[in-house]
Amino acid sequence: MNHEAIVREFLKNRTSAPPPGSGLPFVTISRQAGAGGNTLAHQLVKTLSSRYTLNATSGWEVFDQKLCTLVLEDGKIKASLESLLAEEYVSEIRQFVGDLLSGQSRQYAAYKRIFEVVRLLASIGKVVLVGRAAAFVTRDMPQGIRVRLVAGEAERIKNMAALLRVHAEDAEAAMREQDLSRARLVRDYFDADVADPLHYHMVFNTEKMPMAEIAEVIAERVAARVRPQR
Repeated sequence: MNHEAIVREFLKNRTSAPPPGSGLPFVTISRQAGAGGNTLAHQLVKTLSSRYTLNATSGWEVFDQKLCTLVLEDGKIKASLESLLAEEYVSEIRQFVGDLLSGQSRQYAAYKRIFEVVRLLASIGKVVLVGRAAAFVTRDMPQGIRVRLVAGEAERIKNMAALLRVHAEDAEAAMREQDLSRARLVRDYFDADVADPLHYHMVFNTEKMPMAEIAEVIAERVAARVRPQR
């Protein structure tokens, strides 16, 4: 299964409808900044590939940076890769003023396309979708397993400093801005609180539980979803 090829065809042919749902599971990872969402995503794919022999637990892919890169292949999307990766999102009022000045709604167009691709990938199945409000974009799709990651501020600042290669003060500022942007996005588009645990099947504290163990728990749930299909 080539997820990227299907997405490229969808973006190229604007009139084509997404394929019907496969019934295969997918996982969304919502996370506080610095809580390790991308790390968990790749660990989960590794765990699924190594520990299970079911067809539906092999061939999984992670979509985070890859998703942003694919969306930017649409020439009409005027956004930077850096802004999409950081999930930068300004309030509707600030964006409205900017749109009046520029004559176009760049932010809306970018997120509309991102949400379309998220739903397409989820309908295909066997993907781990990191961020991009995927838990809310797909909340009506029952085959999804929705995960939320949290951790203490000190731990997250340390992780952000290492990731961005900056001092703790700059890491903390980036962490807080990312958390605010993600919360604004979910509130404005879905009228929901990204931090509300009731939106997720599982919430993990990555400071208290190793990534490998978290991946094992999620992988078992994935396997449990597909065992009846054998």
